[in-house]
Amino acid sequence: RKHMGTHNPVKDFKCSQCNYTTNNKCSFKFHLSRHVKSKRFKCAQCDYATSNKYHLKSHLLRHETSKKFKCAQCEFATKYKFSFKAHRLAHTAVSEVFKCAHCNYATNSKLVLKRHLLKHKTSG
Repeated sequence: RKHMGTHNPVKDFKCSQCNYTTNNKCSFKFHLSRHVKSKRFKCAQCDYATSNKYHLKSHLLRHETSKKFKCAQCEFATKYKFSFKAHRLAHTAVSEVFKCAHCNYATNSKLVLKRHLLKHKTSG
């Protein structure tokens, strides 16, 4: 019976607080509980509020304009720590596999290096 419900496009449960709809009673109850929770973590810069302090912390980055994480090896800069960590891995993963003889460009793909080298060719 549950499987047949997946083919039914009619959504029996509609949330009155947002546009969420479902045909699953359990999913609907869980969804409603998200509206009921106390949203005690509030943003001081806008009307955003959440019941999860980590969601607020992530939201606050949207308001931040400075990019405090700066790469020492290139021009990359970001305000997100996870992006910076991923970027740094890119530098260590390359570890001088395929280096350009004309500049400091490096990649772990021979094909990508060949495409890069086309930039250094002079038309003549």
